[in-house]
Amino acid sequence: MQINPRILLVMLAAALTSCGPGAAPMTVEQVPPPRPAIAGITVDSIEQLDAVAAAVDKLSAEVTVRLVFDPRMDPGYYATAVDRLGEHANLMGELLDSEAMTLLDADGVRERANAYLTAFSDKIAIWEIGNELNGKWVGDSPAEIDAKALAAFEVVKQHGGSTAITLNYWSSPDCYDHPWEQTVPFAQQLPDKLKSEVDYLLLSVYETACDPPQQPSAQDLAGTLTELGRIFPQAYLGIGEIGAQASQDGPKIKDPTMAERQRIAERYLGMHRELRSRVGSRFVGGYFWWYFCRDAVPYDRPGNLWPTLDRLLTELQR
Repeated sequence: MQINPRILLVMLAAALTSCGPGAAPMTVEQVPPPRPAIAGITVDSIEQLDAVAAAVDKLSAEVTVRLVFDPRMDPGYYATAVDRLGEHANLMGELLDSEAMTLLDADGVRERANAYLTAFSDKIAIWEIGNELNGKWVGDSPAEIDAKALAAFEVVKQHGGSTAITLNYWSSPDCYDHPWEQTVPFAQQLPDKLKSEVDYLLLSVYETACDPPQQPSAQDLAGTLTELGRIFPQAYLGIGEIGAQASQDGPKIKDPTMAERQRIAERYLGMHRELRSRVGSRFVGGYFWWYFCRDAVPYDRPGNLWPTLDRLLTELQR
């Protein structure tokens, strides 16, 4: 006999409410149903669209491409890219990269979001409404940043879309300058509407974002994701960015060797099963290697990272 999945979730929720005295009631809406792992890459430039599309098409996994929308460009610039990449992958649209958030006020973000949703709401599955929000390069204060993220969120929801927020993972106070940048406290102060309704909560994890560099373990990342899961009870949880940063990312960062790029890819994509085990069924992977265009395009360039990413992304979905 088949059991309706929604009825099964109701039964599970009822069971969870009886887990002992003082247990907080849990509704069906607070138990996101399990979903397949997301095998993510990031496309931050479409200048070589043919080569990028070929590299995406050749990947063995069912990938999700985060497409970074340049703040100087209107939706028309991306129309062909959305169609081409959408033939080979699921799409996540990043309305504004982290530093680009400073270029617009909340009304400007709302206007931009409406333009992009009007153009692509039926073609893009997930909309990233805020990237690395707890970074000083995104704004001068949490209040300023919150208002912009909320403006984007409201537009996406008006169009019936799914939303994602990415926060920086910081292993220690050495990683940031202001107390408000600390990951979990920043998440706690976000507007209630974001905390209760955002669909995906992701972490940006870069070793060289900290000085000295951080190297979080799966246990470290799972601990932070579990805390964030309590703050965002309806959200899937995952990793929103990884990669090997280069000299343009900071004055103390050296350009990575291919061996270093491979090490980072193997380390963090290789954590997937342990993260899933520690965080639970709400953990959906992601990873979204930021430097796909730099490291893996063209896909047949000798000595590049494409074969490593292809293998690791495929393993996520086995």
